[in-house]
Amino acid sequence: MVELSDILDILGLNNSRSKNIFNNPGNIQAGQGYAGETGKRYGNNRFSVYDSKEMGLRALAKDLKTKIKRHRGSIANIFAEYAPSNENDTVSYVDFIKSEVGKSKISVSDLKPLMKAVIKQENSQSTRDYYFEGHAIDEGIRLSELDLPSTASLNDARGELYRTDIVSLS
Repeated sequence: MVELSDILDILGLNNSRSKNIFNNPGNIQAGQGYAGETGKRYGNNRFSVYDSKEMGLRALAKDLKTKIKRHRGSIANIFAEYAPSNENDTVSYVDFIKSEVGKSKISVSDLKPLMKAVIKQENSQSTRDYYFEGHAIDEGIRLSELDLPSTASLNDARGELYRTDIVSLS
């Protein structure tokens, strides 16, 4: 028997559970080819489902790094693209991110506090806790430094990271 919460998850309407199940802390849109995508989607077929929270965090990190470079660190410009006004209160979103990060211009070195701010903005408290537990954000950032094929899973990515670490120690 299908549970109501499962139907809400499929429709992307059960925000307290769905982002945990979908492992997409930043609602990254489908079709960007990030490693860890399962091929499944939620939210009217717009957002990718990732195989793990670490790979969803990796996708968020890669997406934000691209936008930081594209918009030369301007939080206003980054989030005008990330959270456009036709879908969000972009001004409030930008104000929240600035208050969390403590500045209006950022660099890739600000990635961790930026990711935490996005996760806080996009998720309920219980979902935030899921992404904030352990070292998942640090691992997502570390994994974002690897060039991985879109078919790579978390285990593939961890194996590549391990190989990279071994080579750098040699």
